[in-house]
Amino acid sequence: MEKKATNKVISCCLENETTYEKIKDIVNAVVNEKEIKRKIQEEEDNKKYGINLRPSDRVEIKDIKFFSTVPRYIENKRYFVLNGNKFITYLFVRAVAKDMIFENVDFSKAYFENSYLRDCRFIRCNFEGAKFTGSNLTGSYFENCTFDYVTFEKTFVDDEIFECAPSKDNLRYKFARSLKLNYASIGDYIKASKAVTIELEATKSHLKDSWLSGEEWYRMKYGGIEKRLVQFWKWFKVSLLDFLWGNGESLWRLVRFNILIFVALTIYHVIEKKENIAPKILDIFFVKIPANYFDIEILDSSGKNYFEYYPSWLSLLLVITRLICFGLLMSIIIKKYNRR
Repeated sequence: MEKKATNKVISCCLENETTYEKIKDIVNAVVNEKEIKRKIQEEEDNKKYGINLRPSDRVEIKDIKFFSTVPRYIENKRYFVLNGNKFITYLFVRAVAKDMIFENVDFSKAYFENSYLRDCRFIRCNFEGAKFTGSNLTGSYFENCTFDYVTFEKTFVDDEIFECAPSKDNLRYKFARSLKLNYASIGDYIKASKAVTIELEATKSHLKDSWLSGEEWYRMKYGGIEKRLVQFWKWFKVSLLDFLWGNGESLWRLVRFNILIFVALTIYHVIEKKENIAPKILDIFFVKIPANYFDIEILDSSGKNYFEYYPSWLSLLLVITRLICFGLLMSIIIKKYNRR
């Protein structure tokens, strides 16, 4: 209809028989026809799918194998290349690909169910909004790929995929969390721990930016003093727990926290005793203070408690701290060995 209208306008102009009103009428006819078709289609969709709903045009393909006749050799290994294909909103069920190179391929919003994509190379591919369920990507390599809003469920995938993690912190920690749950579901807790580390780092950075950053996106979502204070409190709690024991993932950080306590107690001891204890400072730091911290009584030369000068509040605080640290230690041990 558009071509007919255009041709008619040109013809009229050439014959010098047209006016502005005639052109306007022709254009209005084309516009009205488009609007009528749109309304008819909208009414049909409303009857079939519901109000303001329409089909997503998802293409479901089962039991297929990707193939190509374009070879490429990498490290003396032959691959076959797919370049520039678009598989947007596709649903692949039991898809198979091996020794393939997917280059500049758009898999956005695609679903892979029970698929086998081993030893493939994905280069500059777009997986935005994609989902992998019960699939095998072992040995596959990802380079400069987009993984925004991707989810993984019971999928075998190498941890090199973290190199393609989204750059934005709010997307990065969601990406890592999805992989954490995925690795835990298949029993690979070493990779799950790596995912936890990335998730915590991205979470801390995101929470910090949410109350401190002046970027437009954060100002729009967390504008106002009240929201900023809420985000600050969330960031403070996560940062504190991460410092104390790595949010349950780091035994070394718990040990480090106790060493800092010993340092503080040593400084307190030097200030309170006010005597030359330089020759025995190592004995105090490495033996006496740790022994007292773990409730082992240390006596001085006269038979009295070596730390009797501690005020009651400090002794109570050390008992509470010791119990909390012991609980955190047991939590880490149980978490680590419960995964085996």
